[in-house]
Amino acid sequence: MNTTPLLLVTLSLAAGLALGCSSSESPTGVAEAFYDEMAAGNLEGAKSLSTPETAEMLSYIASMHDIAMFGVIAEAGASGELVEGENALVSFVEGGGYATVPLVKLDGEWKVDFATMIKAHMKKPEPVQLRL
Repeated sequence: MNTTPLLLVTLSLAAGLALGCSSSESPTGVAEAFYDEMAAGNLEGAKSLSTPETAEMLSYIASMHDIAMFGVIAEAGASGELVEGENALVSFVEGGGYATVPLVKLDGEWKVDFATMIKAHMKKPEPVQLRL
């Protein structure tokens, strides 16, 4: 019996799975998957791709933004990635706008980390400019 065709099919499937897994495990793959889940309204799926602190905030974040916005970002796809150790930033350019997604590596997996970015922003007081 010739097993060459079976071996080729098995190797092709294994290679496809390996490539698929490696891209979803990158910061860009995780950020794109996160926006796909948000665009689909799947908060549980998006939470699984987030830090615990960000997961707690997702219902609020989703309620403050139109689901269509997440779809526009998801369709555009990532336009850049910067990785520095256990931290990464993935940028998206969509419809004339720009979005940056912070990620952190937790237990060997990249997770979306909007919570840290929001907390850092809240600690920096904005200067008040008065105009009379």
